[in-house]
Amino acid sequence: MVRVRLPIHNPPAELRTAVGCMAVFGLVLAVAAGLLAWVRRGDPVMYLVAPALGLLAVLCFCAKPILGRYIRRHGGMVTARVEFGPDGFRQPLEDKTTLVLPWDDVRRFVFREGQPGGRVALAVSLVDDEAIRNLNPDCRHKSDDGFILSSALAWEEAEKALAAIERYRPGLGRWNSKDVRRGGFGVPNPVRRLVKRWSADQTRTLVRAEQSSAGRLFFLWAAWLAVIADFVAPAFYDIPPGIPLPVALATWVLLYLTRYRGDFGEFAVTADAITWRPKEGDPVRVRRTDLVRLTAEPSAKKATRHYVSVHAILRRGEDRQLAARVSPGAAKNVLRLVTP
Repeated sequence: MVRVRLPIHNPPAELRTAVGCMAVFGLVLAVAAGLLAWVRRGDPVMYLVAPALGLLAVLCFCAKPILGRYIRRHGGMVTARVEFGPDGFRQPLEDKTTLVLPWDDVRRFVFREGQPGGRVALAVSLVDDEAIRNLNPDCRHKSDDGFILSSALAWEEAEKALAAIERYRPGLGRWNSKDVRRGGFGVPNPVRRLVKRWSADQTRTLVRAEQSSAGRLFFLWAAWLAVIADFVAPAFYDIPPGIPLPVALATWVLLYLTRYRGDFGEFAVTADAITWRPKEGDPVRVRRTDLVRLTAEPSAKKATRHYVSVHAILRRGEDRQLAARVSPGAAKNVLRLVTP
């Protein structure tokens, strides 16, 4: 029996819903803090409760970056300990029972490289529709490779899972970069890997697509400090009670309109290559030896935010687009890392 740590896949729609609910809850807390500061002005209890509510509201509004950082570090919001054994793929359930997907119900396990953070996606393809009854409901998200078990499996765990599959049911696992193709005489030739595994001695720098510029960071900090000061000031100064909430609402609307809505992913820059790894889709890799320069061109404007597209100019004259729409701050950092 081989045990594997499997970060459960979180669909983007569910993550957006969770972040939206946290934002609404934060708005309720912020309004409660403002009303408390207005109604109970001068009450010693207000000086303790109102700042606490305001701090909780700020944490709710920061749920998206906090949640994104946690998922980047751990691969998902929930990590399950699944097992590969002689009887099949064993999945623990919330009621402490174990659901077993027999090997005969599986057509193949597909491992796909190139996920953000150097992780591996794992999907399972079933022989028929009835076999889905033996699959955990949390893993029934459909993809081109089957049902997504995890979109951010650690390299070591992926290799352990593949070894277990080959041990109990040889040929059932498929790793996209380890497939082979046969020539005209049937001689197997290794398929060239589009994304190489980062070795321990190879340094790399990751740049997220939504990475903010210095000006954007200053704007965000100034906006949130203004909101906090807006609710705290009436407790110390004679400010009309009708001012704080409209000012805070105007600031929140401005922050919402200027949120990042470009392509999600990351650039991985090493001494050998530059790789764009989108959150969804295949990675694009350009070797340094083939690269003349990187360029950033204005992309589509959406609401009050500007985006840029990053292109690689190759030695043979080809203009290859790496990312279609990323933040100017991310593009500037990538160009700075690549340009000598």
